[in-house]
Formats: sequence, structure tokens, C-alpha cells
Amino acid sequence: MILSKRLVPADKSAKLSFMKRNKPEATLIYPVFIPMQGCPMHCIYCDQYQITGEAEQGRADVAGAREFLLRNKGRKRQVAFYGGSFTALSQEQRERLIQPLWEALDGHCSLRISTHPLYIDEDILRWCKDWRISTIELGIQDFSDEVLAAVGRGYSCRDAKQAALMVKEQGFELGIQLMPGLPGWTRESIRHNHTVVRAIKPHLLRIYPCIVIKGTPLERMWQEGRYQALELEEALAQSADWQQLCHQEGIRLIKLGIPSNLAPSEIAAGPWHPAFGQLVQAELLVRTLQRQYSPGSTILLDKNSWNLIVAHKGFYHKILMNRMPGCILVRQ
Repeated sequence: MILSKRLVPADKSAKLSFMKRNKPEATLIYPVFIPMQGCPMHCIYCDQYQITGEAEQGRADVAGAREFLLRNKGRKRQVAFYGGSFTALSQEQRERLIQPLWEALDGHCSLRISTHPLYIDEDILRWCKDWRISTIELGIQDFSDEVLAAVGRGYSCRDAKQAALMVKEQGFELGIQLMPGLPGWTRESIRHNHTVVRAIKPHLLRIYPCIVIKGTPLERMWQEGRYQALELEEALAQSADWQQLCHQEGIRLIKLGIPSNLAPSEIAAGPWHPAFGQLVQAELLVRTLQRQYSPGSTILLDKNSWNLIVAHKGFYHKILMNRMPGCILVRQ
């Protein structure tokens, strides 16, 4: 974060302007939700109908995707199937979802799927290539064997790593979805997850800190005292660690926090916040200030940094004062 204003030299300004004009075209993404479809088990923390805000997927979603493809001809675009385990569906079901899109696909578009790591093999990946799927996101949730056993995912760290590496080695864009704060997590399991992700180096990463959704088995565990939900500050700290790791490793962090279309009334406990991503940026800013200043210092903040610290009723202002007592903040 910039703590003081600096002028950009004219030649550098021109270079930045050139880079902006030649920035790669963004890919338009149209989501099609298939909540719970193909999932081999009902995970203790999950209710995709609540998370996506969708009832069971109907043909209208695919029809909307086809219109999207036709409406944006010539632009980079992708239809993404979210919410279920796509490759766990039968081949007939998979092709029934994609077939209505087929004539609308051209050289500028592709498909993205989200799936379960146990439903990845050579035959599945060959089929995915034939059906224009270029991005595969694996809902791994955690690479710790202890955590995976605690939530009944049905696979080991070794299985998950093997699936991820197979996807990447076959030339697909690999995405990994992780869920900090699941039952059984420890500081050691966090370090293990960092080590594994550094080794795999996926192209994309999503971080969904665990939320206790009403009506799930996890809610019963929480009510009975067998599970302690993550506090918001802890979830923000873990997410900031992931963002720093992604920056170091060249991994695109494409989501922080549970999808915003989950109704707050359906959350029993956990680190949900409507501006979760913004709070993560505030955590990173505070870490920068801790490196640059000592307790009792006068800290100069530009407008953007000031807003991050004082937003949401001063949530991170309190945290900063606790970590660096006696500091005085001055807005430039």
C-alpha cells in the first residue's frame, strides 16, 4: 500500500499506458449451477442449494448459457458448471448438459467444470478434451489426511495430489478449492496445505473458509460442542496467508470467502462477512504497517489505505491498535 504520494516519471507513465492498452482480453464467464448433482456423498458442511441460491438445475440455465455464447460472438468466453461433481455424472448426463451449447461454441470459448478428485482418470480427461473443457477445478477442501477423514471426504492427500497433477499434466487449467477451518484442522495441517499447494502450483485457487450452514451435520456438531467454528479474525489471517503465498508462487487467487448469494439467515456460525475480501486486504495492509513502523509511531495513510482501516465500523483500526499500541494514524 502507498503511504505517501509519488509522481510517476513521464516515460514510465507512457509505458504503463501502453501496457494497459495491450492488456489481455478478459474472459467472460457464464455460471451454470448444478447443485449437488453427481456428488458421491453429502459432505457434513455442505448445502449447495443454500450456497448457490439455486434449486436443482433445469434446462433454463443451459439455455441462458447458449444465449450468452451467441450474444458475445468473437469474445473470449467460458461456460462454467458449478456446484456439483461434473465428472461423477454419467456420460449421458454430462453430454446432455453440454450438447445444447455445442453449436454456439467457437474458437473463442471453452467450458469449465468443478468436480470431485476421485472422479479424475485418463478416460475422463480424454473425454473432457473432446468436449471442449479447458478448466477443471477440484473441490479438494484440504490436503490433510486427518481433516479429510474427519469430514468424510473419502480420499487421502495422496489421492487428491494425484488427481491435481494429472489434470495439470494433461494440459488443463487447474483450479483447486480449499476450505480452511474444517473439523480437525491444526497449525500443522495449515503448513502442510501450504507445502502441497506450493508443490502442485495450480493455476487457480479458491479459498472458502468453513461456514456452518443451518440444517447440515456440521451444525449439529457445532451445537453439541464437537466443532468450534473459525472466528472472523482467524479466517482473515489464514486467507491473507494464502494470498501472500499465491503472490509468491504466481497462482491466481480467484475467490476469497463463501459466495455472497448465501443468505445470512442460513448461517449458524462461522466467519461470514459481506466484505470478506476487503477485510483480507486490510489484514495485509496492517501487516505491511507492522513491518514499516514501530509501536507509538505516527502512521501516514493515503486515502485508500485509510478507508481500508476505518471501514466496517473500524474493524481493522481496533486490530491495528491492539498490534501496535500508541500509534497515531494521519490521513494524507
